[in-house]
Formats: sequence, C-alpha cells, structure tokens
Amino acid sequence: MNSRLYGLPNSEHKLFLTREVLKIFSDYLQKDIDSEAGGLLFAEFDFPVIRIIEASSPESSDRRWRTLFIPNRILQRKLIKQRFKKGFHFVGEWHTHPEAEPNPSALDLESTAESFLKSDHELNYFIMVIVGNKSEKLNLWVSAHDGSNHYRLKEVSCRSKYSKND
Repeated sequence: MNSRLYGLPNSEHKLFLTREVLKIFSDYLQKDIDSEAGGLLFAEFDFPVIRIIEASSPESSDRRWRTLFIPNRILQRKLIKQRFKKGFHFVGEWHTHPEAEPNPSALDLESTAESFLKSDHELNYFIMVIVGNKSEKLNLWVSAHDGSNHYRLKEVSCRSKYSKND
C-alpha cells in the first residue's frame, strides 16, 4: 500500500499519510456487519509537510455500532498527552463508514468543528479521515476543518519527495 499526499487549503503545506497509517485504516475496514471503528491521528511537522505517522486503534471501551462510533474521550485525552511528550502532535481523527465511497454525516462535520473549537492548539485545521469499506482500493474522505468550514482535500502526486523511507 502506497503512502498518500494531499494539498492543504490556502497554503503550500502538504498532508502526508504514511503506509503504516493506511495499514491501520485497512485493518479496520467495515465488512459485512462490522461496527464502525476509529481513533486519533498524530503527526510530526516538517514544514511544508505535516506527516501523519500514527493512527491509534479503537479501544475496547469505545462504543461502536454499524453507523456510529463514540470513542472513549478520557482514554483519548491520555493518549494525546502521552504522544505529545514524545513529540507527536494530535491533528485529528479517523473512523470507518459502511459505504464504498465515504462521505461525512452532519454529526461528523459538527463534532470535528466542535473539537477544533474546544481544543487547546495552534493548528490551522483539524484533519478528518473517513475510511470506506471497499477492500480492493482504500477509499478515503480526507478533509481539513477550521471550526466553521471544512475542505475536502485532493490527493496530489510527488509522494516520494515528501516521504521519509515510506
């Protein structure tokens, strides 16, 4: 599975998803009657590249249904603090959808905007990734959210220029 590169809105910055992160997404594809899964996205900054190097796995205490995922926020806050001490920055969340071409629900958009506005950070955007359930090709919805607007990101070429052994 190849890494992916996306352009961020209104800037020269790029968002890079590593193969390891894509593997986590692939591991939790919703097949048949599986429940939604999700987690957090952590990045290192090497401007102009924001390299997402970790996608956390779902926790056993998350609440999961076919079309809804409610994470354990207490555990997520602990994980954010642990990763930050190691130099990794929380930049957003990911979750699965039971559809081949994933699209955000109104709840997805509202909760990402709320997270952006209520979190203590210096980011221009939070990232939301929704993973579709098609196993032949990993279909993703990738968007940047600034608290009032969201921008669907487009994949761009030239991945190798931005990868570190990826």
